[in-house]
Amino acid sequence: MKTIERDILKNSGAGLPELKRAYGQTLRLQSQILSLIYDREAYGFSDGHDRFSKEMSRGENRRGAVTLIIQEPLPSMKRLTEAIEEHWKAMLHEAVKEAARQDQLPYFEKAFVQIEIVTPRGSDNAKLWDTSNRAINVIINNLKGIFFEDDNMEHMAFSVVGKWGKKGVTTIRISELSEAEINQMSD
Repeated sequence: MKTIERDILKNSGAGLPELKRAYGQTLRLQSQILSLIYDREAYGFSDGHDRFSKEMSRGENRRGAVTLIIQEPLPSMKRLTEAIEEHWKAMLHEAVKEAARQDQLPYFEKAFVQIEIVTPRGSDNAKLWDTSNRAINVIINNLKGIFFEDDNMEHMAFSVVGKWGKKGVTTIRISELSEAEINQMSD
C-alpha cells in the first residue's frame, strides 16, 4: 500500500508510468488481502463475524426462479487470480445456500442464466468495460450441476448485460429458458 501511495502521490501528481504501476499493484494487493481474509477465517480468527463470502452475497428463491446477488462487479478475465476465483466461488455457493434455505432449488431442463454487472464509473473507464471480457465462466461453471445438467446448448443459455452504477454488484437470475422473454431468430 505504501508503494501504491508513493507512486500516486509522488511529486504531487502521478504520471502515466506511475499510475500503470499502481494499477498492477492494486490487482496483486486485492488477491493478497482476499488470501489473508480467507486464511484467518479458515484458522478461526474471524472474531465471531460472518464469513466474508456470506457478507458479500444473497440468494432469493421465488416462483421457480433463483436470483443470486453478489455485492461486487464480476471481474474481468485479466483480474481473475486464483484467490479472486476462490472468493467468487465461495460467494456464489453462499448465495445458493441461502436460496436453498428458502425453498427447494429448481432444476431446469434448459436453464436461462441472466447476468447483470453493475460497475462504478471511473474517470474514463467507459472505453475499457467490455462485456465479453468478464470472467463469466466462474459463474456458469459453479451453477452447472446445481440448476442444470451441463453448460452446453442443450441445457442452458445465458445473457450478460452491463450498466453503470454508484456501487458495483452482480445479479444472476436462473430460470427455465421457456419462461424467459427472448426473441428467437429463425433461418
